[in-house]
Amino acid sequence: MFTSTRDLLLSLGVLGAIMAFSVGFTGMCSYNPGPADTGGPVNEVDIDTILESEARALNFPVRNPDVPDDWEANSGRRVAVDGEAASTAGWVVDERYFVSLTQTDVELEDAVDYQDGVDNALREKSGTHTSQGTDGPVTWTIYTGDDARTLWAAELDEVTLMLSGTATREMYETMADKVVTADPIDIGAD
Repeated sequence: MFTSTRDLLLSLGVLGAIMAFSVGFTGMCSYNPGPADTGGPVNEVDIDTILESEARALNFPVRNPDVPDDWEANSGRRVAVDGEAASTAGWVVDERYFVSLTQTDVELEDAVDYQDGVDNALREKSGTHTSQGTDGPVTWTIYTGDDARTLWAAELDEVTLMLSGTATREMYETMADKVVTADPIDIGAD
């Protein structure tokens, strides 16, 4: 009741100075204006082991595409697509582009709608690409949007395949062609 705005500001100033001195003294924070440094090394993962594990756990065929040698696998994980388990793997190309492959048994339209949210479609169909698979041609539908990453989707042997990332069209084509020519991972007899 007897404090003024001046008293409150002085109290906050003293607390701020004490906090800045305490945190600065520990050396556990820094101030680096400018864009983030993205030139660090790629964290590589053993994609063969990850996808083999996914093939054992999931109830649909999982493929491991034979990507070019300069593509570095940096992620592999289980995700949910429309409430169903799916597998996602990612590769870094030229240390600045990224492409991910999601494999799920959810119907293609439902899987694509799930990526955008049914009521808030971020992407529209913008073209197709045909890859020559081991059992014939596979058509990829390409979805693009102003505020969303490009998405390629196709169905192969009752599995929906989706590609996404920051890759160039040529890289998308390479991944599309490689995944449709890859045989499902043979998990052998348990």
